[in-house]
Amino acid sequence: MPRSAILGLGDYLPRLVDCGGVSRPVEDPPPGTSVLGLHASRAALESARMSPDDVDFIVFATINPDVTFPGAACYLQDKLGCGTVGSLDVRAQCTGFLCALMVADQFVRNGQYQSVLAVGAELHSVWVDYSEKGIALARLFGDGAGAAIIGPANGDSGILATVLHMDGSRHRQFWCEYPASRQHPTRITKENVRAGKHFPQMDVDDVRSFGLRALPEVVREAAAKADTSLDGVDRFLLSHVLPDVAEATAVDLGVAGRHTNSSAHVGHLGAASLPLTLTQEVRAGRLGPGSTVCLAAAGAGYSWGAAIVRL
Repeated sequence: MPRSAILGLGDYLPRLVDCGGVSRPVEDPPPGTSVLGLHASRAALESARMSPDDVDFIVFATINPDVTFPGAACYLQDKLGCGTVGSLDVRAQCTGFLCALMVADQFVRNGQYQSVLAVGAELHSVWVDYSEKGIALARLFGDGAGAAIIGPANGDSGILATVLHMDGSRHRQFWCEYPASRQHPTRITKENVRAGKHFPQMDVDDVRSFGLRALPEVVREAAAKADTSLDGVDRFLLSHVLPDVAEATAVDLGVAGRHTNSSAHVGHLGAASLPLTLTQEVRAGRLGPGSTVCLAAAGAGYSWGAAIVRL
């Protein structure tokens, strides 16, 4: 079966503002998550020397769509002007872009589509708690978007391996409980709001210990699936809500100095972290045609995954 490859990349990062003593990208006023994805998508299309008319399908990874329904992909399809092409949202939290990449990869490999737009975008600032009570958690997050055009590979380029895992039994360690469809007749009550249950909740110690185990394991698994050694990978892009976990993972793998910690400077961007970081690495000249890169993330769900890609 022929490989798929990344044909173009784009990103969007709002201006930095002070958030509890650290700089974080915050889109103010919030326009809806699809608008962030629109900026990144236009940049990716320009990078690939393509137009919206060339897009056959859209996969949009986010935990914060513009509205409850339809999905952010539907909004993006309209804003981008892609006619009536199919589109869908992916809800895989921190590993959302990896899931979008897997979906796009399979569509292209099996010949269903020639050009798939895979987007990761988050508007975290609309649902974190900036009060004194919640600022320690809120300062971990930022807003942003990244996008990739996936199409048939030429030469040695291609998506060499993808791996994704989920352990839903531990979802309460990192989640946002309300609004919830299991609560009726309203999806959220005054009591829920007063208790702050509409804000994300995280067991920091458990999330850290999970990440320290899962992130190195899934990188090794993806490399083995791609039939390459860690020495055969030029750069590792590591995404975790806690920056120290990504740093410790690089040390554990023996790749410190060949890695980029996506949360280190702009905070955790969720599904946007990996495509945005990849775009910035290419722009900075640290990656280019022929480079082999590992994209890896672990987070809410619990979910963890990785991909090995040759540009």
